[in-house]
Amino acid sequence: MQKIINILSILSFLLISSSLVGTFIGYRWLTSPKFEKYLKNKIMNNIDNVLPDAINGGMPKFTAPPTPLPKTSISL
Repeated sequence: MQKIINILSILSFLLISSSLVGTFIGYRWLTSPKFEKYLKNKIMNNIDNVLPDAINGGMPKFTAPPTPLPKTSISL
């Protein structure tokens, strides 16, 4: 019985240790400048692919004239 308990405690220690190390490595990767550059490049490439179609299909041919601002007076 003691051998089973020892094996389970070793497995538990290995599981917790690997979880902590994995979390630390993931946090360091997500907060690194290299990941930030990777993410920005990925987003910019997606925007470059979608933007021309969005501009051509989304720009109206005619827009309404601007509405005037309301006149307000401040009394002292």
